[in-house]
Amino acid sequence: MTVIYIDRVFVLNLAVDYLLLLCTARLAGVPLRRWRLLLCAVLGAFYAVAVFLPGGEILACALCKAVVGLLLSYLAFRPVPHCWRLMALFFLLSGALAGLLLAVGLAAGSPGVLFRRLYYAQINWPILLLTTAFMTMLLHLVFRQGARHGGGEIMIVTVSLHQQLRQISVLYDTGNTLREPGTGQPVLVLEQAALVSLWPTEIQTILTSKLPPEEKMVLLHQKGAGTDFTLLPFRSVGNASGLLLAVRSDYISVEKKKYPRTLVALAEGPLNDGGGYVGLWGGMEMKGGRHDTKTRRETAAVDRQAQQAG
Repeated sequence: MTVIYIDRVFVLNLAVDYLLLLCTARLAGVPLRRWRLLLCAVLGAFYAVAVFLPGGEILACALCKAVVGLLLSYLAFRPVPHCWRLMALFFLLSGALAGLLLAVGLAAGSPGVLFRRLYYAQINWPILLLTTAFMTMLLHLVFRQGARHGGGEIMIVTVSLHQQLRQISVLYDTGNTLREPGTGQPVLVLEQAALVSLWPTEIQTILTSKLPPEEKMVLLHQKGAGTDFTLLPFRSVGNASGLLLAVRSDYISVEKKKYPRTLVALAEGPLNDGGGYVGLWGGMEMKGGRHDTKTRRETAAVDRQAQQAG
């Protein structure tokens, strides 16, 4: 007779599901919504328990497991653009974990016994808790840089424009030195598509046209919206000089700090290759809301006119 400890089944599956979801998010470099990931892991743990309850045998079939896995991974990563990529990564990591366990079982000479013990959670509490703690620490040490892109990390920025709010995934990019002429304040660079729906149709038509920024500016003035916009000079790799159309926001909120009347530069093309962000921020925010005072002093020491080039 096989004895099943429901509490151990729940805790083991909760830990494994949460760590797999967290690892997926870190590897993909997307914002970590820990409560959402934890909730999905809890649902997965309840599903694992339901398999062993009377009448739950049907839940143990491969098709049911695949469907539940798809649903839980979709719920976990739904707010992220192209979440199907993260869902695929989640399943790949799950398969890699199964392969690792198989390799360990083969090395021990009894893969069937190992899988059976894990399936029924026949592990004592000290080993279960210590293993979970070890895997958590290993995940932090190995994958903590997974969300890094060129010296920064992805964070959620709130943009208020005409009293309308948008939460946008933005990369903290130390190489983005685009500044507002005259004040030297950082400029948020966003893909135009992230905000274009906030304007009336006629303004949208101008913004999405293939005209150069200066001609768009003329048309915006003709429509009476020109006072909200400005042109920013910039430099980038492969582009010695150019102009970006920018709009004055009500405010932007970065790491719980508000920047009133911040300029938002509108980039016509994509700013990433599928990395889960649609904007670049070159301010002094760091992880946890800390500010890089050294960078701030250096920025203040540089001539403001030179700082307007990005």
